[in-house]
Order: sequence, then C-alpha cells, then structure tokens
Amino acid sequence: MNRRNRNIPYVARNKIKKAGVPAKLPLLNEAQLNGDNSIIQTGFVNVSVNTALGALPIKDAIVTLYVTDQEGNEEALYHLVTDISGKAPIMSLPVIYNPQDPSESREYFFTTYNLRIQRIGYYTQNIIDVRVFPNTTTRFTVTLIPIKQDSVEDEEERTLVIPSSPIDESNV
Repeated sequence: MNRRNRNIPYVARNKIKKAGVPAKLPLLNEAQLNGDNSIIQTGFVNVSVNTALGALPIKDAIVTLYVTDQEGNEEALYHLVTDISGKAPIMSLPVIYNPQDPSESREYFFTTYNLRIQRIGYYTQNIIDVRVFPNTTTRFTVTLIPIKQDSVEDEEERTLVIPSSPIDESNV
C-alpha cells in the first residue's frame, strides 16, 4: 500500500510525566498541637475554586485554613493561592485523637478546621467545621459568586456551617 495517498491523522507527541508525591507544605502555626497522650495522624484537604457551577476556574483566589481558639481568635494554619486551574495545593493536617479523653473517644474520630476562600470581585465563602479524618483526603469544590457592580448589598461574604451528624452523638 502506498501511504502517500492515504490520510494519516496527526499524532500529537506530548511528554507525560508521572505525578509525584505532592510537596508537604509546612503549617503556619503549630501551637495547636499538644502531643502528651494524643495520637496524631495525618489527614488532607484539597480545595478547588470555580465560578458558574464549575465551568470556569478562578485563578489567584486566597484559601485560608484556620482554627479558632477558646476566645474566638483565628489562628491560620495555611494561607494559599489557587493556580490557573483554580486548585490550591493539597494541605496536610494533623488529626488529633486522645484515647484518654472520653468525650473525644469516638469510633470515627476527626479534627475540625475552618476554610475561607476570597477573591476580589467575588463574595467571600466561609466553610465552618470542616471534618478531617486520618489518612483521608477531604475534597471541596467551592463556587464563588461574583459581586454585581451596581449592587447595594452590604453583605460581601457567605458562610456555610457544616451541621453535626447523628453519628456524632452516638459515638460519644
């Protein structure tokens, strides 16, 4: 057969690299950890930010993961910026379990954190009580809503509180 007369499709030759283990980012504030009788394991949070129900990724959104102390002060553990695909680097977090504390001894233990996603021109999104489980990646796809230019609304942030589950009360 003569190949000159046939239509041969164009073959794209891309270099494919194997995905390596994501770089472990250090925590900004490790004052939350007190490891006397606690068993500390690691959980992960993966956040992607978009608009229009996932149609458009939002670049340069600020993702802050924080905890609040007894006085209500926020202590930031991660402060990251999304890339061109709207994804923040994976956050590695301690999941603290104290078997000596009966209120903490649950069948499915977790540690709660809070997320704040901000971008100029969009409403700020707060997600309270994000549960992080050991050896598990918790994924969040956050949709930011654009602020209208002629809007008279004073509210420039929205808060989502994750409610407790009935299993939380049954495991205590």
